[in-house]
Amino acid sequence: MIVKEILASVEVIPDPYIKSVTYAKIGERLAKARDGSYKTAFLKALETAKEIDDPVKMFRALLSVGYSLGRAGLKSSKRIYLGVLEDSRVLPAPPRDVIMRTAAAYMLALGEVGEAITYALEVNDRTLRNEILLEIIRTNTRMIGREQLKVASRIRKSKLALEYIDDEPYRSKALLELIKAYLALGSYENGISLILEIEVKEWARHAFKDVAFYLKDREVLGHYIDSLEAVANGLIEKFGEEFTEELALAFALSGEGVSAAELIRRLENSDEVFVKIALDLLERDHNVLPAFISALEEDEAELVGKAVMNRILERPELGGWEIIKAIGKSTSSEEVWAKIARYYVITGELEGAMKVGSLLRDERLRSIVMADIAHHLVKNGDIERAIDAALEVRDPKFSSILVSEILIKALEQELPGRVKQWNGSKH
Repeated sequence: MIVKEILASVEVIPDPYIKSVTYAKIGERLAKARDGSYKTAFLKALETAKEIDDPVKMFRALLSVGYSLGRAGLKSSKRIYLGVLEDSRVLPAPPRDVIMRTAAAYMLALGEVGEAITYALEVNDRTLRNEILLEIIRTNTRMIGREQLKVASRIRKSKLALEYIDDEPYRSKALLELIKAYLALGSYENGISLILEIEVKEWARHAFKDVAFYLKDREVLGHYIDSLEAVANGLIEKFGEEFTEELALAFALSGEGVSAAELIRRLENSDEVFVKIALDLLERDHNVLPAFISALEEDEAELVGKAVMNRILERPELGGWEIIKAIGKSTSSEEVWAKIARYYVITGELEGAMKVGSLLRDERLRSIVMADIAHHLVKNGDIERAIDAALEVRDPKFSSILVSEILIKALEQELPGRVKQWNGSKH
């Protein structure tokens, strides 16, 4: 009884479009509840839609009714859409484009990708048509990511939609979506090969990074590094040498330090780029920095080691023992080792600093490090070890001055406030 009253009450709605949509939504819910009154509701929805004077509103109402029919699982939905497809041809292009876009969106929401493409291709405006086709591919990719059934069919439909996208940057964006679909499918080589078809530099960069990071997360990047290096070479040939740095960064961020270093060495300003990328990694993801540093040659490692250690000494929170270890192993530069010793000191690892300092042959650097260690030992109240550290300085004069300073500071700490300047005898 209540259902009949609800259906009867819809008649009080004055706007025919809203009235038609309301009947359709009621019909959808009744059909899902297996209440036979759904037929009446949908019939009323169709009758009301066809009474609308404005043809654009009428077609929109019919599409909404068809959508509700589709959600209710009723096949008559597609017949309504085909009717709108044919009957709307009397409309001029702009309003019909809006109708076809709505039809494509409804079909896509129902999971009917093939039908969505059909209606998208009816859109006359090139930009709008490309936008709709791109959205179809995006939605299809998300569906692939959530399900493993009918994946091959979805891939084919995405490729079909891609064939009709005839302008940039829509085509490049669509290729990126198709690449994501191949990755979700586990078809990594197909995904990698598509990167070279992208014609817009920005989206080629996005695609390269997305693929590299995805393969890294799946712990299979090493198996496909040769293919990615070939793609990198192809992209550099297509977009120019300036693209080399961006691809090298992508390799470095994905943990492939060797591939990154090989690309950077091609550049005339390679020294500058090595430092720039190393500092970028330090800020963004210093877990991948050791692999990058370990891939460097001696002169490169010295240059990068100095820059990275300077930044870490400015901001010790950026440091990490894996980074320090990688720098120490990659270069024999005593200037870099002195900076490493300084890091040991400021982190309280004085034993480590002593070991590094004792290996330094450069008297100036050795003196600086041992003086630093000695001063920190004094602050900690360890006078004997502070003197031992000072005596490790090879320059006798510097060592003597250092020991003298340590003893005076030790006395000042021992007798705070009691050591006063002598003003002469009082007689």
